[in-house]
Amino acid sequence: MKLEILLTYFFAFSFPIFAQHNPFDQNQFMLAEAYEQQGNYAKAIEIIEQLYKKDSQNPNYFNKLVNLYIFSKNFDSAIKLLESRITMFPQDPNNYGQLGSVYYMMGDYSKAKEIWETPLKKSDRNNFAFRIIANYAIERRAFETAIEILKKGKENSDDPTFYAFDLGELYSLTMQYENAASEYCELLRKNPGLYSTIEAKIFSFINKPEALPQTIKVVSDYQSQDAAFKMLLAKLNVEDKKFDNAFELYKEVDKSQNSNGQLLLDYANFLYNEEENLLAKNVYEYVLKNYSDNRIIPSAKLGLTKSLEALVLKDFRKLNPEWKPYYTTIFLNDDKTKDILTAYKEVVDLYKHSEVAIESRYRSALILFYVNNKPAQAIEQLNEIINLYPTSLYFPKALIELGNIYLHSGQIELAKEKYLSVQSSNRVFEDDRNLAAVQLAKIYASEGNFNLAIQTAGKVALNLKNDITNDALELSLILNTAKNDSSNLLKFFKAEILTEQKNFTSAKEIYDEIIQSPQAFVLHSICKIRSAEMDLALSDYPEALRKLGLIVDEEEKNIYSDKALYLTAKIYEYGLTDISKAVDSYQKLLSRFPKSIYLDEARERIQHLREKMKEGKTDV
Repeated sequence: MKLEILLTYFFAFSFPIFAQHNPFDQNQFMLAEAYEQQGNYAKAIEIIEQLYKKDSQNPNYFNKLVNLYIFSKNFDSAIKLLESRITMFPQDPNNYGQLGSVYYMMGDYSKAKEIWETPLKKSDRNNFAFRIIANYAIERRAFETAIEILKKGKENSDDPTFYAFDLGELYSLTMQYENAASEYCELLRKNPGLYSTIEAKIFSFINKPEALPQTIKVVSDYQSQDAAFKMLLAKLNVEDKKFDNAFELYKEVDKSQNSNGQLLLDYANFLYNEEENLLAKNVYEYVLKNYSDNRIIPSAKLGLTKSLEALVLKDFRKLNPEWKPYYTTIFLNDDKTKDILTAYKEVVDLYKHSEVAIESRYRSALILFYVNNKPAQAIEQLNEIINLYPTSLYFPKALIELGNIYLHSGQIELAKEKYLSVQSSNRVFEDDRNLAAVQLAKIYASEGNFNLAIQTAGKVALNLKNDITNDALELSLILNTAKNDSSNLLKFFKAEILTEQKNFTSAKEIYDEIIQSPQAFVLHSICKIRSAEMDLALSDYPEALRKLGLIVDEEEKNIYSDKALYLTAKIYEYGLTDISKAVDSYQKLLSRFPKSIYLDEARERIQHLREKMKEGKTDV
């Protein structure tokens, strides 16, 4: 029975509509559209006017005719048509919206505003009328008028929040960020469930000039209303780099939401990732002191130790010239890392066999090898992971580090064994597998097994944003272009292994020997830059600058010319602390090598050094 009623209703109202669209009229309408697309508005108007006279009730004909009048700048005809339409349908705000738009396009802004406001004065208007008219004003980019209309709608509405999102968008669009924030805060106060949406709206404009301080000012006035405002204010303070203020707010939110420290742990992890290690340490310590939830304590203990480690490594990096491609490491005494290693051991003892304990072993090994120069103790920690935790995420990483240690100490077969184990493991991240492949390819090449080296380097998954992939591509290029000169290619990769082992003097001798060999011309470019890098590693700055200058002068003949100029700037900046010459070198890099991968850093360093020069400082 219901189906019969629906069909009767459908056919009763559909037949008149179908009758209006007879084939001839449809063809005429399509012909008019074709003329319109060709830009022949006069012919299109002639056809649509005839159709409209036949059926003035048809909205398609009406809308097409209005648009054609507007496109052809025939504003008077558009006005007459719209005025007649208003007489026919006085309750439809769209007609007033279109008529006001026509006057606006004619430049009569006051008349446009007057017409737009007409339907809003009617006693039988509804909430949608204000939004419809505001949208017409927005289409004409009359944003202030649209704001006025929406504000009037808000004043006359039983539900002011009906207009909040529209007003918020317009305020942010017109750079009235304080008003935008006020609209969104009022909306949040009345509808706490909209927090995620409102946060997204606010953060969509927060990076615009002056938006952040204005928004913080408004949200601060609401923070006593609800925990949601404290959360929002905390995130805004983080955006403003006021991490201490955010910490205090997160403490209040954590208590009010009964998150048992999870919110604070997440914040501490964020601070650690942002390298705000001192505050991260304080937040981890606060969590450990004030909460006892076993679900977060292990992570908090590990996070605290990692923050302590980062603070010590900051001092370690200051001792070492990390601006150099290669350098001899200055290690820290045991007493500098004793507390960190003790803390990691505590995590291992407390949470045996857990992933945080395995990570603690892994990080301990890195400190022992790279910071304290204690390879035997590092090997012990890494072997614990390999022997006991083959399913851990740190299993392949431990294998790689063992391979690195053995390679550094000249135990090539053991290094190969570990890298091969990474290749055959099922639980390996792509980057780990790629890194092991690159290291293996270098070893194979240093042994003269070039085909296997090429095959291994070719296994590296292509990801052009990845440094490992770039190394693999460079490796493959060298192997494929120079494989016919097996003697010099073998020497080159032996020098590369010596370089990894930090035997820079011996490596330099081999690079220089290859440079002197006429038949090794394919390897000359890379050996020239490597030789300069060895001088740089040995802190022989005058010789390094001499060699780099020769490479720069070769320009397109040497694909490392831009790198040579970049390293020249680095030597002046860090090695010789000659700021003026450093800036000059960076500027030459910008002008002579506009496609260099070092451009962004060069611009940043120029700005930084110029600020130092203004301040009269020579340290960089």
